[in-house]
Formats: sequence, C-alpha cells, structure tokens
Amino acid sequence: MTENKSTSPLPLPLLMQREDATALLHADPHNPMRHLRRGLVHSELGFPDLAAADAYRALTLFEAVVDPDCSEYRARKRVGLESPEDLETLGNGIEAMSVGSSGGGSRDYGDEDDDDEDDDYEDGDEEGFELVSEEEYVENICEVYVLLVKSLVRCGCMRDAYDFCVQAMDLPGMDAKARREVLDEQLSILKHSFVDRQRARQKRFGSGDKEETDEQLLARFNPADLEAQGSARRVLYPWNKHEPDRNAPDTLKLLNDRLKKVAPKCEVRPVALPALHSVADGNLSSEKNQTNNDEETSIQLGLVALEDLAPGETILHESSLLTATNRLHDDLCDACNGPVPELSSPNPSVACENCLDTIFCSQACHDLAQEVYHAAVCGQEGLESIGKDIPDPKDKADYLYLLLLGRAIAMAATQELHPLDLPEVKYIWGDFHPLDDSSLDDGSATLPFSFHLSILQPMRILEEMGLDPFTTLHLYDTWVLNTLYAKFRGTASGRLSTWDGGPEVCAVHPLWCLANHSCDPNVQWEWGGEITFTVREETERVEWGGEAEREKRKVRGERGGGVKAGEEILNHYCDLGLGVKERREWAMGALGGACRCERCVWEAEHGG
Repeated sequence: MTENKSTSPLPLPLLMQREDATALLHADPHNPMRHLRRGLVHSELGFPDLAAADAYRALTLFEAVVDPDCSEYRARKRVGLESPEDLETLGNGIEAMSVGSSGGGSRDYGDEDDDDEDDDYEDGDEEGFELVSEEEYVENICEVYVLLVKSLVRCGCMRDAYDFCVQAMDLPGMDAKARREVLDEQLSILKHSFVDRQRARQKRFGSGDKEETDEQLLARFNPADLEAQGSARRVLYPWNKHEPDRNAPDTLKLLNDRLKKVAPKCEVRPVALPALHSVADGNLSSEKNQTNNDEETSIQLGLVALEDLAPGETILHESSLLTATNRLHDDLCDACNGPVPELSSPNPSVACENCLDTIFCSQACHDLAQEVYHAAVCGQEGLESIGKDIPDPKDKADYLYLLLLGRAIAMAATQELHPLDLPEVKYIWGDFHPLDDSSLDDGSATLPFSFHLSILQPMRILEEMGLDPFTTLHLYDTWVLNTLYAKFRGTASGRLSTWDGGPEVCAVHPLWCLANHSCDPNVQWEWGGEITFTVREETERVEWGGEAEREKRKVRGERGGGVKAGEEILNHYCDLGLGVKERREWAMGALGGACRCERCVWEAEHGG
C-alpha cells in the first residue's frame, strides 16, 4: 500500500519513513523495537496519539521479556529483516503469515483447541524468529517510556502520563542525566497542568478565599485530579486508502440504490454547506470577518426530496446492526437494540444457542446477527462487562462510542473486511479537518482521546475476541480506530435513559445520517429498532428570528408544513430549545465545527 504523499502537507521524507516502518512492523509484529521506531516517526509527524499507542504496544511486548509468565505474548524478532528491501527476500514466509491474519483478522470461531500452535509460539522457536533478549530490553525500555510519557502529555492525557512517568523514574537506566531531565521536564508540565486545572475550577465555581499560590496548590497535588481525556487531530490520514470519493457518480449511484429501499422519495446529492469554524463564547471565532466566511463552502452529501412530501409523512425507515448499549442486562435486542417481545407474544424472542444472555427480538435479527457480527463475539464472556453500567453520567457517551467501536471490530472480523470498508461506515464523512490547519489547540479540529478508551480498551476488545492486536495491526491500527471514532461522533444517534437521563443506547444508520443538520429542521426522527424521518407539521417547526425575518421566510415559501420537491431534508443533532451558544457547543463534536445554519448565524448576530 502506497501513501498519497504528493498532496500531503506533511514532510515527504517522514511519510516515507512511516511507510517503511509500517511495512517492517506488519512483517515483524511482535518485535517491540519496530513499534518504538514507528512511534518516533509518528511523533515527528505530529501525531502524538499514534506515537503513544505505538509506545504502549512496545512496552507491552518488552514487559513480556522480563516477565514472560505474566504475558500471553512473546517478544520476538524476525531474523534477517533489517530493511524494507529484505521484505522481498523473505516474501514467502511473510506472505504466509499475512494470509493467516487476512480479511477481518478472523479466526475459526468454532475451533477451541489451538494448543499445538500456542506451544510453538511460547517456546519462541518458530522458524525465522528469535526471542528479544534482556539486553535489548535494557537498551530500549527507557526510550519507550520517554516516548509514551511525552506523547500522552502532548495529547493532554495527563493522568496516565503521570502514572507512566512515575513508573519510568524507577527504571535502573533512567538515572542517566539526559533521560532524567526529560522526565523531570514532563513532571513539571504535569504539575503545572494540575495548577491550571485547579485555578480554572475555582474560577468556574467561585472561591471566597484569597487566591492560592502555585506552591499552596501543589501542596495538595493529587494525580487523580489530573485530566484523563485529551485530544487527537481529526484528519483524513494521508495513508488512508479506504476513504471513497463520495461525490463520484459510481458512489452516488450506489448510495441512491440503497436509499431507494429505505427512503424511495429522496435522493442523495452533493450540496454546498457553509464552512465550519471554531467557536468562542457562543460566537464564531472568525465572525468578525463575516463576509469572507459567507464565501467559504464545503461540498458534502445531503438528502433531497424527489417529490412534494406531506406534513406528517414518514419518509425513511432504516435498520442497523451497528448499535451499542451500556446497560449490562436489559430487555433489548442484541442486534438492533429494539425492545424484546414479551414471552407470551406470538412472535417471541430468540436466544443464541451458544450464549447464555444474548437475546434477539426475532428470528430474522438472530440470523442476520450471525452473518454480520455475532460469530466474533459468541461465547466470549470477557466482552460482556466492557463499557457497561458506567456510574458517572458524563462518561457514558464516550463509553458508548467505545462499544460502537467494539461492534464495528466484530463486524469486520466476522465478515473478513477491513473496518473502514464496512458498508455501515465507508461512505460516512468524519468531519475531517485539513492536515495543514488542524492542531491540538483547535477544539473543533480534534477528537477526544484517552489512553483507556483509545489504546487500552480497544486492545482488550481484540484480545477478548481471540484476535492478536499485534498481528492484526494492519486492520485495527490506532489511526483506523481514530477514523471510526471520527465517523461515529459525527453520525451516531442516541437514546436517553429513563432512569438517569444519560445516554444508554446508540447506533449508526448510514443513510439516515446523510441528512445534514439544521437548528431549524424540516423533519423529526424517532428510533426504536429502526430509525425514521417524519416530515414536520407547520406547528412543529422552530420559531426564530424577528417578525421581519419570519415574514421573509414566509414570502420565500420556506415555512409551513411539508417539504417541496427539490428541497433538502434537514435533520438536527442537538436540543433545539437551547440558545445559540449552547447549541453550537453541544453540536460541535458531531459537526466538526460551530453550526452555521441560518438560524444560528441570525441569533449570533442579534443576541438570540
């Protein structure tokens, strides 16, 4: 796989280094030095999130060198593989290994006995490999920790960076002056972030006491009060070859063929949308230059009515198996997350023969689940508790995205597809920002990123499915997971719990989400097993703007019930009753920037 280097603003030599490092890594996946070297390249490219993931994989393998009994992996290196040129010489063996983990990284889910293969692997005597030595551990482990700590700090994952920093300081080789200075510098950054966070908290909640000095705040330093969640750049990676041309005629034909089955009165078309920008205090950061902003557009896909649509008419019915729930035991279908019928129902629920607690609402859902995703998770009890029954409401949404990620991995593994080629996600736009103007300082150009939800838990999901996170790296690399997260955060719909009001169920409906957002939508949606669009009545439309503005819209024929032929179907991703500042902040993660619909622009200008 070659990278699109010609159009990337990233340095060509570094992109070439990454391509070579990745090729060597895929051929030598249990070699921790390979992960370390690619991590250093990712760091130079400006992707500390990817560098942190590489560093942690290297750390996991190096720990197996000094404590093999506590690891299910063995750190080993391929003999005779020194450069990309050696890949051709070793081609047959590498090709055989790749075939063994091709497609979705699937295994024979009915095969319970891999003992012979495991014995060979644990002995480390597979032909063409040798175990990584303790000398190599000593030589590299300090650099691994330094890369991991620095990368997590750059991402803003301060709590985990601190934990690894403390671990690193106890390493025998870390007493060297240069290395110690690096860790001391990172520790200083971490403690200053604690001070800044405490001051921000005091300012937010108010404090009647005299402002404390830095020394007073640091005297009660608690690592638990450090920020756990940071951010990663929300970009279309230049090495991502799975993103289609969404405006190409073939793509539009494919999407419209699918749309005919769920919304026959609508069509997918390219539409020009206002360019989105970051927001500060409820106003666009560049709103002072409003004239220039009005000229900026982004061509995206949208849904358009093919004929006049009557008020109250339901125009879309779409089902999806890319769903997730954070309730550990609930009466929802495992596949579609619709309600499970009562036992007395003439069409009762159906249980999986091999799982104790997996229930489907119908035989159709049961059969489809087996084909689409369930084979990868069937009988894997360790998966049941991941991301479920999260006590803190503010964490529930993030864990739902993790569970969506787990479902996508299961779908890819069962269908033997690359995750980004799944039809449920392939044609979704992830609200990516250009490489040359996205940074971790621009909130609208980033994704939430944490060590646990972006690195640790995805590895655990793979392991619980019986997939090796090292040999399946060509399928489930961190950049792939980031891309999935970007697509989910811009498109997933959710249902709130009737118990605590927090999100408890979410799903990705790939055709439903093609309808663009407006804070003055002309349809409303409902989701329970399937998702629907229903055209709003006139009384259901949002009232906004002054009397003159409302009269203008009426004259232009933009109000009233129904949707006219040729008009765009407009959905909504936030609470329409909020003020413009709150709406923009709420929808920024889904939109990839501050909303610039007609209502938001008017209300921002007029203080609405």
